[in-house]
Amino acid sequence: MRLLWLLLVVVAAAKCPPKELALDCFYDTADINHDARISRHELSHAIYSRLSWYKKAGFAVFGGIGQIFNDCDYNDDGVLTKKEAYQMPKTCMDSCYKRSMTVTLFHCSAA
Repeated sequence: MRLLWLLLVVVAAAKCPPKELALDCFYDTADINHDARISRHELSHAIYSRLSWYKKAGFAVFGGIGQIFNDCDYNDDGVLTKKEAYQMPKTCMDSCYKRSMTVTLFHCSAA
């Protein structure tokens, strides 16, 4: 049983995209005007245009756009930057789940 658990942990960790990949993917896709800043409007469009109705509901339940800004907007100026993402390592793209969902949603290569 322990071997199976260890195998599951190793496989899950192997599929976890690195933070750098997830952030590059996120900014390359969501930054519509290419100013290295993501506004609330850009973020809303980038996410909601890609989610099905039932995933939109789940996303909203877990905080939605507001939660991303809480997790990643270091100076609370209403825009997201890569620098801010790295200043908030304990919340912004902190989990394998967040990174995996980002890469999947924006159809970026994990390799």
